[in-house]
Amino acid sequence: MLKGTWVLPRRALGRLATERLQPQLRLLVALSLVLAIAAIGARFPWAPPARVTDFSPAFALMWLIGGACAVGAAWQAKYHRFAALAMLGGAGLVTCLTFAWLSAPDLAVTQLLVEVVTTVLLLLGLRWLPQRRAGLPEDNLASARRRRIRDLVMAVAGGSGIALVAHSVMTRPLVPNVGDWFLANAYYEGGGTNVVNVILVDFRAFDTFGEIAVLAIVGLTVYSLLRRFRPAPESVDQPNQQQATSQQALDDYLMVPSVIMLWMFPVLIMVAAYFFFRGHDLPGGGFAAGVTMAIAFLLQYLATNVRWVEARLTILPIRWMGIGLLIAAGTGMGSWIFGYPFLSAHARYVSIPLIGDVPAATAMLFDLGVFALVVGATVLMLIAIAHQSLRAARLREQDDAAPAAKEIR
Repeated sequence: MLKGTWVLPRRALGRLATERLQPQLRLLVALSLVLAIAAIGARFPWAPPARVTDFSPAFALMWLIGGACAVGAAWQAKYHRFAALAMLGGAGLVTCLTFAWLSAPDLAVTQLLVEVVTTVLLLLGLRWLPQRRAGLPEDNLASARRRRIRDLVMAVAGGSGIALVAHSVMTRPLVPNVGDWFLANAYYEGGGTNVVNVILVDFRAFDTFGEIAVLAIVGLTVYSLLRRFRPAPESVDQPNQQQATSQQALDDYLMVPSVIMLWMFPVLIMVAAYFFFRGHDLPGGGFAAGVTMAIAFLLQYLATNVRWVEARLTILPIRWMGIGLLIAAGTGMGSWIFGYPFLSAHARYVSIPLIGDVPAATAMLFDLGVFALVVGATVLMLIAIAHQSLRAARLREQDDAAPAAKEIR
């Protein structure tokens, strides 16, 4: 009994427990693969299905390009981060085109906007990571090679399984499901013709409220972690391209792109408003509008610098997040006044002189909260990353001032 309750558990803990993230994730992925194979192994229809859609060479070529970009990104991720990020963006663009090809414009718009934001944020974040160079001793270790081969096998197995399930679902005739009910009742129950947006802000608004709360927590967590982050010593210096070129030459080279990005600020504000007000009936909505607005702020930081932007714009992203949560929660609690459950929505048309009937759903107020929170969380993470350039500049000034101080002494 002592061996079963003390010795064996401690042996298992010693073999399985680890404080490293990668082995924990590897174990979770391996268990997921085993359970998935056990669940579908006996019931999955392995026989080739009867084709219900025609083969499109252009679609297949597009997916081959996307797959090549994904594989290339994984191959180059260790030593060529910029190339990996560029190819990862190519894979995301193929995903966006796939949504548009399969008649999902709302998802295509959202994917494109999120791809722009994440690519730029990742590019800014990778700037401050320690440099890696090929030929390090760890590259020649047999254990490192075995680990990479093991990760490759798990990645191929997981990707092949998801691809097989997706192929099986998309190549078989549709069966009655809950989506049919949403399609039939989106307009009459939710007051909108954009079924995706009606589902998000009306039918499952409580779920969306939880998601934006999680987004707020993530934004605050990233900001808190980056406030304590200090760049690696080898990342403090300016990149080699900037060191080899004078500041005046850089300013002249980037003058036209900077002016264009500055002029895009009011244009993107109008695009964000366009996405927001049309979201209940056409592709768009609060999330897409919020990401578009975040891109407008993002371009200002890229076109100039942190000090220039913050001397002219007072953004206060944490207040945006708080106001967004308050608006979303207030919209939900407003239904209590009329004796309905939390986040029950009401849709009707309001007649406006010279304009006519305009849709006015309470879900639009909830969407406004989503818009404000997405803007705040995205810009907060952007500011946290952008301020690393100020820290690096201060460190460079300290390094330059140290020799001068020694000479004075």
